[in-house]
Amino acid sequence: MRNLLTGLMVVIILIMTTSCKNEKAVNNFYKEIQRVSSYNEGLPENYEYIEYASIARAFDKVVFDFDIKDAYRPLIWEDHTFNSIGIPAYVGDGRMGKDGEQEAVTVIAAVLSATLSGVDKSDQNGVDYVQALNAFFSEKEGIILNNPSGNSAGTSMWYLIYPAILYTHTAMLYDNPGIMKHNMLKNIESWYYAYEVMYRNGDADFNYTGFNFVTREPYRNGIWTEPDCAAGIAVLMYYGYEITGEEKYLTAATNLMDYIDSFFGSPLYEVLMYYAPVLMARLNALHGTSYSLDRALSKVFDGNSIPRGGWGCINGKWGDYEMNGLFGSTTDGGGYAFSMNTFAAGGAIAPMVRYDPRYARDVGKWILHLSSNARYFFANQTPAEHQAQIPEVPSKQITDAVPFEGIRKQRDGKVPWFGGDPTVYGWAETNLSLYSGAHIGVLGVLTEETDVEGILKIDLLSTEMTKILAYPTFLIYNPYSTSQQITYRVAGDKPVDLFDTVTNTIIKRGVTNETPLDIPPDGAVVVVEIPQGMKVEGKGLNNYVNGVYISSNRSTVSFVRPENRDVVKGRTTVEIALCANFDDAVDNAVLIIEDQTIPIENNKAVINAKRFGKGSKKVTVKASTKNGLYDEASIRLTFD
Repeated sequence: MRNLLTGLMVVIILIMTTSCKNEKAVNNFYKEIQRVSSYNEGLPENYEYIEYASIARAFDKVVFDFDIKDAYRPLIWEDHTFNSIGIPAYVGDGRMGKDGEQEAVTVIAAVLSATLSGVDKSDQNGVDYVQALNAFFSEKEGIILNNPSGNSAGTSMWYLIYPAILYTHTAMLYDNPGIMKHNMLKNIESWYYAYEVMYRNGDADFNYTGFNFVTREPYRNGIWTEPDCAAGIAVLMYYGYEITGEEKYLTAATNLMDYIDSFFGSPLYEVLMYYAPVLMARLNALHGTSYSLDRALSKVFDGNSIPRGGWGCINGKWGDYEMNGLFGSTTDGGGYAFSMNTFAAGGAIAPMVRYDPRYARDVGKWILHLSSNARYFFANQTPAEHQAQIPEVPSKQITDAVPFEGIRKQRDGKVPWFGGDPTVYGWAETNLSLYSGAHIGVLGVLTEETDVEGILKIDLLSTEMTKILAYPTFLIYNPYSTSQQITYRVAGDKPVDLFDTVTNTIIKRGVTNETPLDIPPDGAVVVVEIPQGMKVEGKGLNNYVNGVYISSNRSTVSFVRPENRDVVKGRTTVEIALCANFDDAVDNAVLIIEDQTIPIENNKAVINAKRFGKGSKKVTVKASTKNGLYDEASIRLTFD
């Protein structure tokens, strides 16, 4: 219920600095992801834990079987033209067996997914599927292509950049990737050239459809553009920096993130923007930038895409099914969730919390809902009468391991409708999506069940593309309104101390095997397993153990009262809290209402409210701290 505050039209702002060492203060430390904070409950409706890692291994077994022959199988072929393998995009795809037409977003993703799920794809039944991926590298153009027989001319940005990210990630998981390292670095350098062309000495424009590496020019097709290519190129640039140490790649990554940060609205087109929050968080933590993760997450989640209106994160129920956390279009036919996008988003975004624990609660809540609700992409989880019809029923092995391409809010009088586009447009005989199933392992390696239902152990290192040394790091979110105790099992066999990055404190010492661990209500911990007895040392705004990064110091400015959407009238006191997981305080702060900026001095500001008319207004506080951090928070108040 909205509160009515009466009196003289004067607003007083009080700024308090608090340490996040108690439960109430920690709640002020967390930052919200708006679409996640709107969930009705912390625990998903009809919650069920699904072990996606097992499904990913089943997918690998079903797909990488050349010998079995039944309806729609085999699902793989030997590509003798390009000395590789082929997997079609869909079950019942007319492109099956056509050398060179297989897509990297299916084949490379399938090898990556299996690798993450514990399968050694460099020697599986005597076959090196990792080296088979080199067929997607074009020596002529110096890039990774989506089709071995393809080229960059007429190919959209994400179909060039996303395969390159998948290829790079896969190569980094193997100690001796062979020629892949050459191809990987050549591809990165080619995209560095493309970046230079589009950056134009600071006059940046990445709002293109594609880049032709033969003519060495970007182009627009007059139908759509993909400005989030800047995020994808930035990922390649950052890993070029990490692999080679060349500063030019770090500079490029930063310039590209500047473009994304300043882009009006969201540049999200397909999946590349999903990588922006974690890269921004990493640059903030390790390289001293100050990107707004609030803005970046809004551009990913909120459905405010400029090039592809409505693309973002789904909220609410469709019929009897909760869709919270799934990714796709929020507007197409009332909503259209895609399985590939959902799996990919989880793996891309979750590692952000490692560098900025202020988002631990909402990312944990989002992953919990995503992991439960993503099960509806599988035929064995929903009634047949709501599913797209298949002319010849595939084997149960296929339908249990291969998801539908998507879920529409409604189709043919069914709410929701489980299927996809292939049968609608004649692309394939079924809507079972192999390119989507090739991403299951990305979600599977991320989550692990604990001994308390609904509390997941989320591995923040499992999907991050890096070879930099790190200690095991896990996000654990409690969806319940009361404190819960789980049995925490350590990742290794040596004694460790458990360090929580939310509070920057050691919460358990000398743990071997397992220990009880309390998780606060509707709260989260981010646990780093550091060697027993090792000293935590601060360097700048980061904390290290034996030279290994473990956490960042962060501060959050937030409104204590009035609350969002309150009605204010007359004399009103607005109270602000600055909560930090280390010793910090406000250095400078301003209040912004409409186009008015009011300086805050001595933690107070007085406003003559007669300057503002009646109605709903956005009220924002922007604050810098004594340690050089910056944060802002906004609420909407109704002036009466």
